[in-house]
Amino acid sequence: MPSTVLQRLYQTLGLTGDQEPRDPASPPERNAPSPLPTFAHYVRSRFRLQNQPAKAEDITTAFRQRLEAGLQALDKQLSSCDLFTLPAGSQEWTDTGINLAAGESITVMGDGGLYLSRRLDVVIGPNFGLWYRIINRDNKGHVNLLPLGGAVITAEQGGTLELIAAVPGEFGDAQGGFDPDTASLKVNGEFTAAVLRWQVDTEEALTAAAAADTTLFGTVLARFKEPIQPPKGWHYLWRLGASEIYQEKENSLCCATHANGGILQYPVNLALNSDLVFNWQWCVDALPSKLAEHIQPTHDYLSIALEFDNGLDLTYMWSSDLDIDTIFQCPLPWWDKRETHWVVRNDPADLGHWLNESRNVLADYQRAIGGPLPNKVVGVWLIANSAFQRGEGRCRYRQINLRNEQGTKIIYD
Repeated sequence: MPSTVLQRLYQTLGLTGDQEPRDPASPPERNAPSPLPTFAHYVRSRFRLQNQPAKAEDITTAFRQRLEAGLQALDKQLSSCDLFTLPAGSQEWTDTGINLAAGESITVMGDGGLYLSRRLDVVIGPNFGLWYRIINRDNKGHVNLLPLGGAVITAEQGGTLELIAAVPGEFGDAQGGFDPDTASLKVNGEFTAAVLRWQVDTEEALTAAAAADTTLFGTVLARFKEPIQPPKGWHYLWRLGASEIYQEKENSLCCATHANGGILQYPVNLALNSDLVFNWQWCVDALPSKLAEHIQPTHDYLSIALEFDNGLDLTYMWSSDLDIDTIFQCPLPWWDKRETHWVVRNDPADLGHWLNESRNVLADYQRAIGGPLPNKVVGVWLIANSAFQRGEGRCRYRQINLRNEQGTKIIYD
């Protein structure tokens, strides 16, 4: 059977994305193994789950009951609590009817699940699937992820709060419109979102709430008192949201992901010449997947990437099971037309150790992506995903730079 036919079969099965070369005259290297053995291992691992995954409606019912119990002792602090059911796959924003003045703060929390496959327990939680925007009189807003399933939101400008349950990557623009390529995505389940307004100072209210129910309110209070922010100059890719998984700590840029993900970006503007070298150090402490990461259900990984001015990116990743120098197109929709992965580390003995990396950017681009060359490198990305198998990934970065004959561009020292 021709390889192109197999590729289309794998894509139809939802294992891989579009693998067609962008320029058939100069096809890039693609050497990932067949996705079928990895998928078989994945299915076996899912069927070994001891219990059938809980239904989203049962989770949200328990959340509502626990929230009601936790708020009973807060009558002096609480002004109002509004609950909203957000169905999966609707692609329709819910107008809460809650109008916020500029600078006003509210607390938003949620629970439930968006199931891509309930039997295989592929589910997105509210920490990576509950989104909000504040629409002002000009109907302008910006899509924002509700990190960790609960947070204090402050309206920079006045407007109406809107909420939605959506799988990361469904949005087609930063205002919350949807990409037509994701319209066929089959998702079921729901979130329940609670919007809390307090009569007293937010910290005072959350302190009292955390005393009543630490599990429910403790994380929200901790993040309010000590927000997790990336280093200066870095920002999250809006498409996946500010998930608060990156922070500067102990002289390194640290990542901790668990059942979520995110892309942290640093803008640059450097010509793509033959002497351009990408250098970094990283220490990976835990990988989010125990299976090969080249298919959609197991695509949980840690990596560092370069973005080019043609909209493409090349990401250097650490794999749990793929061979060094395995090169493959991203298996996820939308990303399959933009992102190429290159395995540069896979030895479990190296986990927990600082390692040095150095790559010639032009040579790697020609081998991994091919076709017409871009003119510039326009960004450095840190990428983490643990949403599919809901594992845990931890890594640290330092000494990130781009170097050519003219000098060195320090990204993170």
